[in-house]
Amino acid sequence: MTSSLPYRRFGNENYSDCQLELRTTKEIKVYNIDGTYQSVLVTPELSSEELCSQLKKNILSDCFDWSIVELWKDEGIERTLENHESVLMCYEQMKHENRTLELRISNKMFDMYKHPEVNFIEYSLYKSLDFDHKREAKVAQKVLDGDIDPLHFGQVWIYECNKLDPSWEVTILLLKDKKLYLSPNHQNILTFIKKTENGCFRNNKSTISRDKCQLQIWAYLCDFKVYTTNKKLKGAPTDYSLCLVDASGLKQYIACNSKKSLSYWMCAMRLSKYGKQLRDNYRSFVKKHNDANEYEYNKKPLPNESVRSHVAMDFSGNVGRIVEDPKEALAIAQAETGSVRRSWRSSGRTTPGLQTAVSKLENDIHLSQPWYHKNMSRDQAANVLNGLGNKDGVFLIRESKSKCGSYVLTYKCGGKIVHTPIVAQMDPINDQVCFTLDNGVTKFYDLLQLVEFYQLNAGSLPTRLMHYVVQVPVTK
Repeated sequence: MTSSLPYRRFGNENYSDCQLELRTTKEIKVYNIDGTYQSVLVTPELSSEELCSQLKKNILSDCFDWSIVELWKDEGIERTLENHESVLMCYEQMKHENRTLELRISNKMFDMYKHPEVNFIEYSLYKSLDFDHKREAKVAQKVLDGDIDPLHFGQVWIYECNKLDPSWEVTILLLKDKKLYLSPNHQNILTFIKKTENGCFRNNKSTISRDKCQLQIWAYLCDFKVYTTNKKLKGAPTDYSLCLVDASGLKQYIACNSKKSLSYWMCAMRLSKYGKQLRDNYRSFVKKHNDANEYEYNKKPLPNESVRSHVAMDFSGNVGRIVEDPKEALAIAQAETGSVRRSWRSSGRTTPGLQTAVSKLENDIHLSQPWYHKNMSRDQAANVLNGLGNKDGVFLIRESKSKCGSYVLTYKCGGKIVHTPIVAQMDPINDQVCFTLDNGVTKFYDLLQLVEFYQLNAGSLPTRLMHYVVQVPVTK
């Protein structure tokens, strides 16, 4: 590529979020990744971060990294809204029916601040400018703080949809002072940077230097929103592409040579567009995260004995010893658990017969578990679970109202409530009661053992038991 190629300079259309005036409250749909959605009233002032705080109350998850994603299904592009962005503003600008807002976990949104040494702009750029290591770190911190604009360049492929015969063309792309430049080679860019304040990143006019170095302004970044592609574009040289979209809907694509390169470009463009605002978003996120962690820590009860961490020990001799071999530890645990459960069961059963044995379990270990609900009907259980969103694996265990002395596992999967009877059987080998969900294929000596197994394995169920419902007052 040479500098004489007919690249069009994009018009400087103001794409500022402040330009669109919204005065009304609107009901919008925000979709979950499973295709379900929540309807919510939003005001013009409601930010993406605030909306996530509202929506996640209906989702049983300890994760704090929720974000709103703007999804263009037909075009195969998407972008994560920044925490400060107006959700209603974004919604009004989505002109197509096949564009949606989606609630997702986005735990890499602030990786540039969490791990700047890994996720920040390539330091090789600063080495090319004869920066020593100390100055590199200072410049990087200033960019992260929004005090100076990021500087980044590299080889990419561009695709301009506005051309009569668009095609992918290789070029060197430079981001500097919120502008994207095109250049025929790396050396011209290095010369241009050094001539403009020796790489000090000051926003001075540099038209003469730019022309001498054969650079063209390709786009003003503030006029565009930056999307990533969620599918490979037809004819694209790589799988890693960005899409710039202006206010008119015109799309220009940038293909990067690797996922890492794509990450660098996204990082640089976000910092260039939002600067200090991005830093403030991160500080707000950290504060809320820390406050929530402190609250959760203070209110959380001690865990059940069965889920605490233990050191494996063998007490078969005169003194106890720590067991380091995992196979030996497992064998000891299975032997001890079996003997303890069997001896305890047999001593507690004084009357023959299955029904009598089950009735003797009234004082069993499950009565103290938070997921057990003794006096809850089928309809009451369904109402409780329906009020907790559509998260798969939400569950409780209740006493059966139709069959005295029996139990039912009630859980949610695929948006539906499932009631599965827990069948009590006599184990002919050990002559004691056991419980099963799969007609005796997998048997357990108590309900706690059953729950702990299905929390780790789906087994015969369509989902693992992920989140239990604590004992709450129910509506009759």
